[in-house]
Amino acid sequence: MATSLVPKGYVSCQHPNGEFMSWEGAAGHIASILEKTTLYDWAKSQEDRVALSGRGLVPSVRAPLPGPEARSRWAVRHYLRGGRITTHLGDLYLGIGKPRPFWEIKAIETARARGIRTPAAVCGATYSFGATYRCDLITETIPDVRTLTELLLEQNDLIQSLNSLARAGDLIRSLDNAGVYHVDLNANNILLPQKLGESAWVVDFDRARMTAPGSTSLASKMKCRLVRSILKIRAPIGRECGKSELWKALSATSKHQ
Repeated sequence: MATSLVPKGYVSCQHPNGEFMSWEGAAGHIASILEKTTLYDWAKSQEDRVALSGRGLVPSVRAPLPGPEARSRWAVRHYLRGGRITTHLGDLYLGIGKPRPFWEIKAIETARARGIRTPAAVCGATYSFGATYRCDLITETIPDVRTLTELLLEQNDLIQSLNSLARAGDLIRSLDNAGVYHVDLNANNILLPQKLGESAWVVDFDRARMTAPGSTSLASKMKCRLVRSILKIRAPIGRECGKSELWKALSATSKHQ
């Protein structure tokens, strides 16, 4: 693997059915897991596993050792395709170019270096199937956060919902200023801390694109994608407000309390 793709502090290794990129402090333990099973199947076998709130089939498990930020739990995501191609390939990816989890680790570390709040990556692994592969990713888990989807579905108070959207808007401005284009920014991958004074987190960077900070603005594209997802979940604010009103809420400055 090209050294330019491996972020500082990470190593690239082979395992019996593919390859993995790991934070160097966890590489030995990850290798021992991959000798027997996949990262996702390992996570599903842990007795202390819990489904991450608002993120579907992503289990959180107790960290067996300290990760990059020594957080107590890890989130383990199995990559699933979206759209029509799912019918033909399911969770398989063509073995062309750099594998998805390795690109995501690189994107995560680039975003973190630019000041974006996103959980640190622990490891990504691929599993070869002829000309295709399946893959998993481990990131550290952030405690005491809720997805924007969950909050908007629960909040019947317009002021609370507007403030949640403003906090999401703050995140979009931070991404844009940092030159980080989150292609799939939706209400499920924005995480809001329970303390209103804390900034939002963002996850799922496998389709993110990096540009030179300040070179071009992609905030409008991220807002459009997020507005579509808010309308799709049919939260109370989505039923009360139209696209233009949601856009205005995302453009407001949050009132941290």
